[in-house]
Amino acid sequence: MHVFHDLKEFSSRTGATSVAIGNFDGVHVGHQALIKSMLQRARDQKLTPTVLTFYPHPVEVLKPTTKLERLTTTSEKLNLLESLGVEQVLVAHFNPELSQLTPEEFFKSYLSDGLKAQSIHVGFNFCFGKDRTGNTETLRRLCEMRHIYLKVEDQVNANGERVSSSVVRQSLADGNVKRASVLLGRPFSITGQVVRGDQRGRTLGFPTANLRCPHDKALPKNGVYLTQVFWQKEALRGVTNVGVRPTFGLEGNPPVIEVHLLDFDSQIYGEFLTVDFLDRIRDEKKFSGLEELKTQIRTDVASARRAF
Repeated sequence: MHVFHDLKEFSSRTGATSVAIGNFDGVHVGHQALIKSMLQRARDQKLTPTVLTFYPHPVEVLKPTTKLERLTTTSEKLNLLESLGVEQVLVAHFNPELSQLTPEEFFKSYLSDGLKAQSIHVGFNFCFGKDRTGNTETLRRLCEMRHIYLKVEDQVNANGERVSSSVVRQSLADGNVKRASVLLGRPFSITGQVVRGDQRGRTLGFPTANLRCPHDKALPKNGVYLTQVFWQKEALRGVTNVGVRPTFGLEGNPPVIEVHLLDFDSQIYGEFLTVDFLDRIRDEKKFSGLEELKTQIRTDVASARRAF
């Protein structure tokens, strides 16, 4: 898959395209429906399947005090798009200059001229242009003037509820990773590098891999989770704690991710792990001491073994 960060470079190297537009944070099942529609049109019309997305997220530019927790990092998003069959992506730099383009200016610069779009695919709530003054009807009018095909995707539901990135974030905030998995169409995952911790897990008899993750990555609610962990090409079983380790008086610190791998005893400092969150085992608790904590960890591991 070809990834472009510059509109001029993109427009100089590509032919006619079928384009899906969006932030696609999470690449959830609603995003997937939109992209699959774009891919089908690309096949039918012999167009190049293309995604137009943005970095940073427009919210971070338009409302800089807003803290946005990403469901997917840029690299994760690109990998997911490639796995769906997208052949090229333009990651447009969203800045104040872009935000001031009128809907007509954006359409001409990015879609009709820049991406050479012959087919455009957006969600039902798509807005664009300065102050979000353009909507799907604006886009329909502009497409008709240029004889460009437009497909507006309807709201997608899963298990009877609407799918959106904000609903996925709320599911994670509630610790409901099974609900998040339904909305995403796959388990919610975190990829991080194994770094040295304080070695408390090893002294307790349950060594953990401590992950360093992107600071803006969304995390599930503090607690203990059943997880599947991928290291290189190996799939491992794990029990993962997300939290502040209150038993050790660390409540004021940012949450950490500690992964105990079942039946595994290799040194993997510096390696990258991908952790899929399958189910929630329990809330994070403050224990009276190390012995009570060790007893609870044994119970957690036994629960995980039964689940697997």
